Amino acid sequence: MDTQQLKLLAGLVRGLLQPSHPSLSHGQSLDLIAALPGLRNWPEVMAFPDRVAAAELDTTSTGRLAFRLRKRYAVDVSPQELLEAFSGAGVTLSPPDLWPAGPVPGVYLTTSQDAIDALLEIYEDATDGAVVYAERAGNRWDSSIDLGEYGLWSSGLDRVPSGTLLIVGPLELDQQSWNDAAERLEMACNHALNSRHRIAVLLDTPTPETLHEDVRLMVASRPDHSDHETALIGVVTDAGGLEARTPFARPWPPVQHLPDVATADAFPADIVDPLRTVLSERTSGLLLFGSAVIAEHSAMQLVAASLALTEHCGPAARIMPRHRSTPAKDWDVPEAIRQLPFLPSIESAYAQGYRRLIYHPSYTKCEQLLAYSNDALLISGTYGNEVMDVFMGTLRAGGIQKEEELLGRVVAIAATVPVPTKGGETVISDLYVANGASLDDVKKFEDIERFLSENLAVSWRDALSHLLDSGTVTAAAVRKAFHRNHGIAAFLDERAKRKKTAATA
Repeated sequence: MDTQQLKLLAGLVRGLLQPSHPSLSHGQSLDLIAALPGLRNWPEVMAFPDRVAAAELDTTSTGRLAFRLRKRYAVDVSPQELLEAFSGAGVTLSPPDLWPAGPVPGVYLTTSQDAIDALLEIYEDATDGAVVYAERAGNRWDSSIDLGEYGLWSSGLDRVPSGTLLIVGPLELDQQSWNDAAERLEMACNHALNSRHRIAVLLDTPTPETLHEDVRLMVASRPDHSDHETALIGVVTDAGGLEARTPFARPWPPVQHLPDVATADAFPADIVDPLRTVLSERTSGLLLFGSAVIAEHSAMQLVAASLALTEHCGPAARIMPRHRSTPAKDWDVPEAIRQLPFLPSIESAYAQGYRRLIYHPSYTKCEQLLAYSNDALLISGTYGNEVMDVFMGTLRAGGIQKEEELLGRVVAIAATVPVPTKGGETVISDLYVANGASLDDVKKFEDIERFLSENLAVSWRDALSHLLDSGTVTAAAVRKAFHRNHGIAAFLDERAKRKKTAATA
């Protein structure tokens, strides 16, 4: 194929769109036809004549054009129909440089290292030992060249023969790694489209049954996405074959409606009614819980209890924060949470239809919270003995940024601290619920601290004062229970001063 042939085909596309898009320009039709050789626009066609020369007219290339027509102009035409419309244009197909009789160039997925190893053997036999470019999933093979520090962004990959096998991964699908994995998958698709390489990707996911749907979502959701997802072809079989999967991504499985076993019993009595009231009026936003008890899953009992108050918000799912060396600890949570679907990301859960999403603040960026809290209820648990501590926990993954916007999305923040008493133990609460108070004057960190303090529905200071006055708890027990609270010393010192002044009056 050459540029003159592409121009001829661009004219055919323009004629095809004339009835529905009479104002389509010649330049726009040229940008459209650039999809055939897997390029983004006509300037790239002129910049990469070798790629144009290697392009062929088949259902793979017309599939890219069909996607671009559908996405940009809402024109629904099949790759086969385009191929028929272009018949007689004199465009010939040239096979890839390596393994010309092999599978279609594109991106193939697997969750099995054994499948990758089997593929390497097949490729070596088919190409008489041609070089493989690989990340960790394949860099121990004798014929492999490690992609090294720059990975898929290594500039030399643009000059290797078409049809070359690239091994990518392992990529972990979880909230912490979601964006990085999506970026690498997008780049893999770019190599498959532009250089006609065969790319096998090893992935590690908590939901292998929806792997293809998750990968399509990741690629299609990238900024400035055009038609990269057309490079997603199929799977690496257990025997090492590269096999097409049609369609590559299928409809999401039905949302799981599980019997709710959660109760609100874990909430201290003084915060149940305010929480119930505010949650009855909201179906989206941020619901944040904290506990002064240091645990593997801090405040998870409160998170579980919140499910009993939020059933009207929609189906619930738990998000996998990261891959850990001790995965069994992921299941050391209350039964009400353990029974929920355990999905790789907020993005995946939302796409499937879940609207109550239990996430971990240490592995979730502020941008993700802002993007999804408008239409879903995002619930988290973390360490914290007062409302401000818990709110700051939402900023851990991305540093201090966009805190004013996040505060505007908060439905409620609750923190609990167990304090020993003379008769056992009591729980001190700190609670903020959104009450419509204006955030216009909240411009910086100090303003947030002041705003939360002035708008508490339940204050730990009031509760402690009552318990200390009644002699139920001692100052020593309070200091120990609140040992990480920066304000507890000043609070107790002020009480001691007032008591001393009253005694001498």
